[in-house]
This record gives sequence, C-alpha cells and structure tokens, in this order.
Amino acid sequence: MMKSVMYRIVEYIFHFVRNITHFLLAVWFGGKGKTVPPVENPLLLKSATKLAEEIREGKIKCVDVIEAYIERISVVDPYINATVERSIDVALKEAREVDSLVASGKYTKEHLAAEKPLLGVPFSVKLLFKVKGEYTKFTLKIIHLLD
Repeated sequence: MMKSVMYRIVEYIFHFVRNITHFLLAVWFGGKGKTVPPVENPLLLKSATKLAEEIREGKIKCVDVIEAYIERISVVDPYINATVERSIDVALKEAREVDSLVASGKYTKEHLAAEKPLLGVPFSVKLLFKVKGEYTKFTLKIIHLLD
C-alpha cells in the first residue's frame, strides 16, 4: 500500500516537472517548433524489404525510389538538418545500374534475393564511416608513447 502511494506521488511530481519544463521551453523558444510536412509519396511508406522485392520484380524502378527519397530529403532537411553531404549523382547512377541489372534478366529474382537482399534500397551513412569515394570527417589518431 505504501509503495503504491509513494509511486503515485513520484509519478505526479514527474508529470508536474515535465509539464513545467515543457511550458518554459515553449515560452523560451516561442511556442511550438516547426512541424515536418507529412509524407506524400507512397514509395516512402514501404519497408526496405518491400522496396527491394518490388525492385527485383521490376514492379518499381530503383531510380524512382531514389528520386522519391531525394525529394523527401530536400523537403525535410531544412527542418531537421540531418544531412551534410549528399551524393545524389552517385545514387542516381547506381540506381540506373540496378535497373539495368534487373531488366537484363542476367540473374533470377531468387538469386538477387539471396545474394543482394536489399538491392536498390537507399540508405544514408554517417560521416564517421569510410565510404569509397567519399570524404570522411572522423579520423582516429593512435599515439604510441615510447618509454
């Protein structure tokens, strides 16, 4: 019984502090922040596995997927400031290569699913990771101290 009462008191204090903090931050920063526009392109609502499957089956073009994501980045990034470097030309070039590979019939859908399960699915990489042909802002220096 006592634990239940104490739990409720702590819960009320937490909610009170949270609401006061929210109010003060809203006053300080001028009310609500910017709201990211809703997703309009249905391609952006598909899972990565569904996109890959439909690209392999030729139902959708990889170029269309990449262009949809590029458009979404251009709409959303001013709100969230998440991208630093954009390799749009490389992404479109690789998307055309994926579409050519799928259209060539060189590999079966099953082979592509087994060997390249996410073929054509766009992704972003943080600048901390080395990517061929891309600039990396993070380096690690190891200093050996000699005795």
